Amino acid sequence: MVNELVLVLGGARSGKSEFAESLYANTANIYYIATGVLKTHDPEMQARIQKHQQRRPASWHTFEQYQGLETLIAQHQVDGYFVDDATMLVTNLFYDQLLQQTTASELDSYLAQMSADQLLTIETTILNAWQKILHARQHYQQSMVIVSNEVGLGVVPATKQTRVLRDIYGKVNQLLARQATKVYFVISGIATQIK
Repeated sequence: MVNELVLVLGGARSGKSEFAESLYANTANIYYIATGVLKTHDPEMQARIQKHQQRRPASWHTFEQYQGLETLIAQHQVDGYFVDDATMLVTNLFYDQLLQQTTASELDSYLAQMSADQLLTIETTILNAWQKILHARQHYQQSMVIVSNEVGLGVVPATKQTRVLRDIYGKVNQLLARQATKVYFVISGIATQIK
């Protein structure tokens, strides 16, 4: 998998991460970027993180971060990068931007008052962050597997906060799919190549 970008999509608990990890099964020097960074005490999320850690080969190097991935890529030439997952990276960048302007308890009312231009600025900032990652991957000719949630198959979310996030997830997935060499969709542990 030399200089390939592979996107693996699926719903929650679809088996997408396990399938994506199998793509690098015989590759030792992998940088695993875990974007689900714990910012507060969350036992359920900690259990999920531990499950993922136990499944990974010991030879893989883990980085728990969602910012500065383009710098990491520029500084380290490896056999491949594994990003798990795009959705969590987007979520963290989204809330980083909002929490610079308001508090967590005021998020809903703050979002309700935001203009379309303000929302577009947040979306553009997140898409630009992904463009930087993709540019660094291409420039340094690094292979990369990205796992992401497919969020467009369910009902329309009830709150503005989740609707805005869902829309940004969809735009990021489209950007990644356009640039990907291969795209897989995983349902119930079964992967189908769709690109």
